[in-house]
Amino acid sequence: MSTLPGPFHRLFAASTTANLADGLVLVGVPLLALRSTREPVLISGIQAVFTLPWLLFALQAGALADRRGRKGLLVSAATLRAAVLALAGAAALTGNLTLAAIYLAVFVVGFGEVLFDTTSQSLLPAMVAREDLGRANGRLIGAQTVMNNFVGAPLAGVLVGVAGAAVLLGPAALYLAAALLLARLPQRYQPEARPPATMRADIAEGLEHLLHHPTLRSLGLLGAVLNLANAAYFGVIVLFVVGEGSPMGLPEVAFGGLAAILAAGSVTGSLLAARVEARFGPRRTLLSGIAGSSLVMVTPLVTTAVAPIAAMAFLLGLASVLVNVVAVSSRQRIVPGALLGRVNASFRLLVMGAMPLGAAVGGVIASATTLRATFATAVALQLLALVALHRPITDAALGADATPDHRPATTSVGTTP
Repeated sequence: MSTLPGPFHRLFAASTTANLADGLVLVGVPLLALRSTREPVLISGIQAVFTLPWLLFALQAGALADRRGRKGLLVSAATLRAAVLALAGAAALTGNLTLAAIYLAVFVVGFGEVLFDTTSQSLLPAMVAREDLGRANGRLIGAQTVMNNFVGAPLAGVLVGVAGAAVLLGPAALYLAAALLLARLPQRYQPEARPPATMRADIAEGLEHLLHHPTLRSLGLLGAVLNLANAAYFGVIVLFVVGEGSPMGLPEVAFGGLAAILAAGSVTGSLLAARVEARFGPRRTLLSGIAGSSLVMVTPLVTTAVAPIAAMAFLLGLASVLVNVVAVSSRQRIVPGALLGRVNASFRLLVMGAMPLGAAVGGVIASATTLRATFATAVALQLLALVALHRPITDAALGADATPDHRPATTSVGTTP
């Protein structure tokens, strides 16, 4: 196992900073919106709008990541998010921030995430050795969950109670700091030259590779159903936890505390991911993580007690990171480097594009029936998808024994192999 190179540490620092901003936005903005409405469809709509750009722009982002300098794309994505949140924060300070403006700001921030995440996942195999992808992804995903939940979520709960504008202006400053860190990367990470082609042709090539690869196709479809179910589940869980009229009846700060417990599980998962995958293999780690997380999600169906819900949050954090590290690292191993941006984008289109639909469906089910009916539907969907789609997912297919032809190609100039 080699030492991770200097450019990775710079990417890690920028990603960690941006993920703290993400945590403030993802938890703080819904809490801020609760001051205007408690309508489930409108609250879950925030998450739907945030993830909608994955459905609209993922393929274009992947095509750009395989044609343009990846460093420049990362800097642009971070700067865009900083600018839009600074404007929204200024509106909040002057009392002019409407629910419609919140939706617009969240949509633009979501677009920045599409460009940032697609590009960074495509850049990583050019920074670190193939055998270190699991370790590098574990660090990045662990930092993401820690900053989103362990640090960002409780801090967002506090900031909303003090000054609503702070959950917009704080992330704006953090995204700007991330852009400055990324600007210090030593190379442009320009993908290798390819014959000129239209964006439509580039996109079609990436889609074709994903859809014709049985394991990638099964992973994509499974991820789509899981994300749809999770978006339905977590899009309304704030209504189960927060407020005097909610089943749990907890204050806003407590919701951030539960998110911090989830992050503690995620930290544990990120530290264990590489060793668990090495011990049990990628297939068993991936499928067991999905099954385990689905089963613990039944907890709100049987209790409103804080301790079991907190235990559920910890186990969900642990399992989700194990699954994410295996899925991302396997994709980076088995997809050729020249296609990685477009295949990543096509994959994320499936899995992230399902989230707006899931969030909207969750809100509709909760409004028409009960919150528990939404939770039960989500768990059932996850288990059915696992049973239906697990067969093509094998250790060999996930890249544990990949041939040289399947290894990511070097797609940037002057990087450490």
